[in-house]
Order: sequence, then C-alpha cells, then structure tokens
Amino acid sequence: MKIICNFIVVIGMVVGLAGSKDALASAKNLEAGFASTSWMGSGEVHNLPDGGQVINAIVKGVMIVRHSNGAVGGIVHTAQLECPIRVTLNKTNDRRTYFGLCTILAHDGKDVGYAEWKCAGGLMECEGQFTFTGGAGGFSGISGTTPFFSRIVFEKLEASNARAVGYAYWPNLTVALP
Repeated sequence: MKIICNFIVVIGMVVGLAGSKDALASAKNLEAGFASTSWMGSGEVHNLPDGGQVINAIVKGVMIVRHSNGAVGGIVHTAQLECPIRVTLNKTNDRRTYFGLCTILAHDGKDVGYAEWKCAGGLMECEGQFTFTGGAGGFSGISGTTPFFSRIVFEKLEASNARAVGYAYWPNLTVALP
C-alpha cells in the first residue's frame, strides 16, 4: 500500500471545477473533515536567563484526513507533513507558545501545500490557528485558516539535543481553493 495516498480527493474535484465560469469569480471553500497527525522529530533546547527555554526543532508526521461526506466510515486521505518549529516555554507561568512552518506533500509529491501555525497554551495541549499560505500542483492557490490543537513533548538528550514526540489535530480542516 502506498504511504502517500490521496490527501483530499475533494480538493481535486474543486480544482477540476476551476475551469467553470462561477469558479473563477471566487474561491471555493472546502470542509475536508477531521484531520490528525502524530509528530516525531528532533531539535535543540536553549535555556534562557529567566528560567524559560526556547526549543528549535523539526517535527514530521503523516496527516490523516477523515472526510465523511455522509458516508459510513468516511474516506481517508494522507499526506506527508514536515514542520520546522520554535517553542517558547516558561514553566514558572505554565505557558508554552509554538510557531511552525509546514510543507505538506500529497499524491507522491505532485501536490505541495504550505502552511504556518501558531498556538499557545499550558504545558500540555495548545490551541491556535493553522493557515494555508500557498502551494503548487493541485494545492496551487490554497488558502484558509482553521482551528488547530497540538501537543509536543521534548525529551532532553545530551548537551542541548532533544527528541520530540506529540500529536496535532484539526477538528474540521477547512481550505479555500481558487
């Protein structure tokens, strides 16, 4: 079975509609469904003078989108996801902020999406926004902002090196295509 199957078949249908007259007038919004990923990665931990930390890392995963469209069990699409991230951590205030830039590869790399995300929260899960900023192939012109939740745990190894594990999910992944 291919690791990279269809990311969002419906996106292809929307792209196919781009040739119609009414599709040229405005972007088409697409509610893709529930999406999730498990993160794994590595990075560096830098201690700050105030007791906080800044962590620079790259996390990778497979984004799984469950598009139900009324069907029992729904349709599942996948894409590779790679995100350089920066985490600012303050254990004293029980706060963590994340900033990430993601590259999303679907359909054997033929469709590429770009996104950025920001979230803030306690030391556990954070809540924020995931914004599509562009793409190529079937994701050309992709845009939209959708709610996003994540948790990434860092295990400090030797020196400043760290290992990252965690997850992210999008309760209703929504995109717009021209």
